Amino acid sequence: PALCQGCGHRDVYAALNDAMKEYENPKVFGDIGCYTLGWLAPFNAIDTCVDMGASITMAKGAADAGQHPAVAIIGDSTFTHSGMTGLLDAINENTPMTVIISDNLTTGMTGGQDSQGTGKLEDICLGLGVDPAHLHTIDSLPKNHDEMKALFVSEFNYQGLSVVVSRRECIQTARRHAKKKA
Repeated sequence: PALCQGCGHRDVYAALNDAMKEYENPKVFGDIGCYTLGWLAPFNAIDTCVDMGASITMAKGAADAGQHPAVAIIGDSTFTHSGMTGLLDAINENTPMTVIISDNLTTGMTGGQDSQGTGKLEDICLGLGVDPAHLHTIDSLPKNHDEMKALFVSEFNYQGLSVVVSRRECIQTARRHAKKKA
């Protein structure tokens, strides 16, 4: 298995890997979804994957133990399914960690069902209490690689909780939408 050509998760991992080169012992805590394939070559970008929602709580525990940077990567559907409770705890303690919500605007791994958070992730994060100054959205496109890398490094260096929503429609869903329009 591999991430599809044209998948936005690929661009997130390319920028994430470049950003991680700036640190001696970075850790990325993964979750369950298409983006879990970032664990495999050529990205090898995820250090752990346990179950839905665990990326945020594992990154929080690592940050509490002194890990820097501690990064969680979670998909939009998994975030609304089981990631919000861990984020609430990190918000409450302003844990120095970064959460990347890789938003492909669908539940891609199981067939492209709508996600409850589609179009609302930033509002959900703000409603939970994420500091607006450290909540960012970026289109995960190759042309935004340098901007995404710089944003990751900036937020990894922030000594509090930050959330980056990287957004790009699932390539498979986009193809289905294009066929319906034709």
